[in-house]
Amino acid sequence: MNSQTHNLETKSCFGDLFDQLNPEKKVEIIKPKVIRNETLDRIVRGYEKGLENCGLYRKDKLKIKILEDETWEYHIAKSSAPSEIQSKEITEFSLLLGEYENKKYFGYFTGCYLSALINGSKEQDFKIFTNYLIKTIDCIGYKNRKNIDVNGNAGRLVGGRMYDGKITVNGNAGSWVGWSMEGGKITINGNVGWGVGDGMKGGKITVNGNTGERAGIGMKRGEIHLNGDYKDISDYIHGGNIYHKRKLIVENGRRLI
Repeated sequence: MNSQTHNLETKSCFGDLFDQLNPEKKVEIIKPKVIRNETLDRIVRGYEKGLENCGLYRKDKLKIKILEDETWEYHIAKSSAPSEIQSKEITEFSLLLGEYENKKYFGYFTGCYLSALINGSKEQDFKIFTNYLIKTIDCIGYKNRKNIDVNGNAGRLVGGRMYDGKITVNGNAGSWVGWSMEGGKITINGNVGWGVGDGMKGGKITVNGNTGERAGIGMKRGEIHLNGDYKDISDYIHGGNIYHKRKLIVENGRRLI
């Protein structure tokens, strides 16, 4: 890994760096470089160890006890991620992820690791850059209580089991946005896949682009606001409200259209 070029000191620096990125022409993007320091090295070592442990777990060589409300990937991430990392350093780590896109567990584990770093930090506001990546990152904001701004696309399970705070994705997201979330607000400014609000128990999801199939499936409480077009609304909704372009179409689990 290289450690050249200037360090990125402020949020405005991050914004300037990505002003010219075009998500439709990813092959033309020059991946950003960040100066490495001791803290970033600790973050990277934990990440690399976590990726290794994912493989060991899959090969049944890593014996771990998983909590009922955690996935095995998040448990590994939480175990390997250093705690009390500053927001700026988590942003800088997100700018190093392009070097790992070809790793087997990149998509799902990376989101769990970012979530573990954010959950273990004392700070409240975080910015993650994904708009220089070719692959998407799943599970951003897992068990979230903080404020996360994603500059670029996200993968599946944005805000899974989220408790509080806000997540904004300035791009598209995959399926199962807000899976089993209990509170907080998720805003997707692009399109989403199927199953938005799957098992949702509270909170609010807003999709400003188009939405895939089975919106609201298993939803128990909360609100979903669909401001673009949608393919269909699930027949399996137990509670909560869904709005389409500000019009109430599901009230307390009962479809109105």
